[in-house]
Amino acid sequence: MIILYDNNCVVCRSFKNWIIRRDKKNVLSFIPNDFESVKNKKIKVNLEFPINTIIFIDENKVYKGSRAIFLTLSKTGGFLGIISQILATPIISYLLQGPYVIFAKNRGKFARFFNG
Repeated sequence: MIILYDNNCVVCRSFKNWIIRRDKKNVLSFIPNDFESVKNKKIKVNLEFPINTIIFIDENKVYKGSRAIFLTLSKTGGFLGIISQILATPIISYLLQGPYVIFAKNRGKFARFFNG
């Protein structure tokens, strides 16, 4: 599974580092969400995607935004993984997309709380 993330974002890098520490099965691969990195890894995804959105790719299926966050979290296992599987369902992740978009647009304001 591949996660494309904004490497220029402190919040995004912190999330990536936090997930990597919890990915005991080593099933997740993080790649910066920029044209060159995606092109170099030969990832088949629409290159017009917004750079400020996290993208989760699993077996050629592409998920963005809140659903990508929850699918990523679901791979960490434990209680958080189980809750994230529920939150990753289409209807719930759709309902949480609005708050995700607001957070994503304002993530620079939250950067001081993270060390990425």
